Amino acid sequence: MKRHKMVNLCPTTFEIASKMPNFSKWVRQALLETDERNTFRMRYQMWCPEHPELLMFRSTVPRWDPYCEIEDEKGRCCNTELVGKWVQK
Repeated sequence: MKRHKMVNLCPTTFEIASKMPNFSKWVRQALLETDERNTFRMRYQMWCPEHPELLMFRSTVPRWDPYCEIEDEKGRCCNTELVGKWVQK
C-alpha cells in the first residue's frame, strides 16, 4: 500500500518534475538510493575489453557510446568502445 507525502517545489523544480513521466517513481528510487539499509543498490559498470583493469561506474546508462581513453606507449588513444552492465553496489 502506497502512502501520500507532499513535496514542496520551487518554480524551477516544479517545471523539471512536470516533464518527468513518473515523478513519484523517481522520488521513491532516489530515496531508496540514499537508504543505507538498502542492500540492493545498483550502478552501471563500464570497462574496456582491451584494458579490463579500467572500471568506470555511473548511476545511469550513458546516452552516448563511451570509448576508452587509455594511451599506449606511443601516445595513441585505445579508442575501443566500452562494454557495460548493471551491477550491485
